[in-house]
Amino acid sequence: MALLRVDFYSNYLKRNVILTAVVPVDKMDGEKRAKRRQGPYRTVYLLHGLFGQDVDWIDKTHVVETAEARDVAVIMPSGEDGLYLNKPEINEWHGKFISEELVDVTCHLLPLSRKREDTALAGISIGAYTAMINGMLRPDRFGSIIMLSGAFMRDRILEAVDSHSPRKRKYYERFFGDLDTVIGSEKDYMALVDRFRNDPELPKPRFYGACGESDNLCQANRDVMDLLRDAGFDVTYWEPEIGGHEWPFWNAWIDCALDWFAPGEMKPSSAEVDYTALTSLRAPDKPIPMTGEGPE
Repeated sequence: MALLRVDFYSNYLKRNVILTAVVPVDKMDGEKRAKRRQGPYRTVYLLHGLFGQDVDWIDKTHVVETAEARDVAVIMPSGEDGLYLNKPEINEWHGKFISEELVDVTCHLLPLSRKREDTALAGISIGAYTAMINGMLRPDRFGSIIMLSGAFMRDRILEAVDSHSPRKRKYYERFFGDLDTVIGSEKDYMALVDRFRNDPELPKPRFYGACGESDNLCQANRDVMDLLRDAGFDVTYWEPEIGGHEWPFWNAWIDCALDWFAPGEMKPSSAEVDYTALTSLRAPDKPIPMTGEGPE
């Protein structure tokens, strides 16, 4: 497994950007000798949350170990709290950077598959929101979208629009741009779902989601999954009783999500969490409670 730190100039963002990449170019066998592997590799573009950075995934989870077991490449950009959304009114194109430039540059540099069925866009919290937005804008590129503890902000944006507090409105405008233009735009996931309803020729990505019952965003996640199901999308959603809006939850469930994206035998782990059990969707002592549909 190769761990790479990449710094390159973005034409969309007009500055240098940093990303971390995990690529399964080799693997240790039982005799501790590296076996070479060849691409093109299935790839997950993995977005962090608010106030985060690309190395959060390396520092706070064992995603490297899981990606190695799955022979999956993981690309982790640093979003710099741009929320990966386009803001044309101020000439910022974070969304196009993710869905177009980042994919093109990494596929040019690394042996990654360009097939949509081999490519997933994933995120946690607000990164899950923008994974949904950018994945649905480019369903020709992303065949799978993974959303963990999604911060689906549409209702909060509406509340900020109607609020008499300039401070509240200014806070959300920092991330979404002009709030009066969000509803019905490409930043509105309900409007994007309607695009698929109105155009049956659009290829539909499949969705994987998980949110803990104790997370205050749980109801919003349920609502979004129901919205997607009603529109005919393939949705797998898990809602365990344990786990809040925190890294221990995402550490466990990114493993489950990668197992869904790239099924196969999971190798034993040296990590403290028994992710072999989590990946099979079983806790050590009892089945994990869940809401919605998923594999048996």
